[in-house]
Amino acid sequence: MARKDVTDRMVVDAYVWRQEFALSPLAVLIETTGESEKVCWRAMERAADRGYIDYGVSLNSGWATKKGLALINEKPGDDDGDA
Repeated sequence: MARKDVTDRMVVDAYVWRQEFALSPLAVLIETTGESEKVCWRAMERAADRGYIDYGVSLNSGWATKKGLALINEKPGDDDGDA
């Protein structure tokens, strides 16, 4: 599998779970997708580049942006931001 298999929606969900349950978004992605650390990290970078997440010191301690929260609140089947 590849980075394209880890959607922006999955990444934003991991950041929301991080805030609610004090989990690492990277660990959440690895556990929920079964992808490698490298693939999940690159997906997190892609989501940050697209404005779905933001961070200060570390990508792993970031947060979902308003744009990211809007993405996960879309109905299933809507554009998941990976086009």
